[in-house]
Amino acid sequence: MYDGYATIVRHYFKAAIHIVDMFHVIRLLTNAINSLRVRTMNLLPDKQMPEYNFMKKNWKLFLCRLHLIPDRYYTYQKTGQMFHYDELLKRCIRLNSSLWSAHNTLQDLLNYQTKYTFDEALKFVERISNNLQNCDSPLIKEVGRSYYKWRIEIANAFSKTQNNIRYHNGVPETVNNHIKSITKAVYGYRNFERFRKRAMLILTYVKPHKEKT
Repeated sequence: MYDGYATIVRHYFKAAIHIVDMFHVIRLLTNAINSLRVRTMNLLPDKQMPEYNFMKKNWKLFLCRLHLIPDRYYTYQKTGQMFHYDELLKRCIRLNSSLWSAHNTLQDLLNYQTKYTFDEALKFVERISNNLQNCDSPLIKEVGRSYYKWRIEIANAFSKTQNNIRYHNGVPETVNNHIKSITKAVYGYRNFERFRKRAMLILTYVKPHKEKT
């Protein structure tokens, strides 16, 4: 979801299919949910509430699938009250209507099955985009607008082709990580041609396995 990449694709790779991988789509929403969780927590009138302590210490539970919520009870030390994790999580989310809507949308994304056609995937992206844009929080609205702006690219990654193939960015991500490791190992290059030759050499040839002694 970067305008620079879209410009390069349009001008130099006109036959390429531009995608936005599921990882980046989910990360954009989880970052917004995490920020909204902190704001909601800090706006509570009583910082001694069990919801405040739970939201502060268990932030990961707000970003995971519901079936991964621990099946145990949370004990509020000051009063001795016990709450099931699932129950207390729902109480915290309901404190903010935007947080509730964003969390439900996140669950839709996490449980999305990449078996749909492009048209079905596009309708799904437009639906979650509209849901987020209807929220009161500017943070969540911005995520919804980003989803709508990149809906074609997201649908390209969320759907399968007629040959039952799903596009992903695993290969370029791997190459990019290798290139970062190359530049990090030598603390950068001043000569681009040397850097390019070094990168091509490492990425092209696989090092032979060492013989066992």
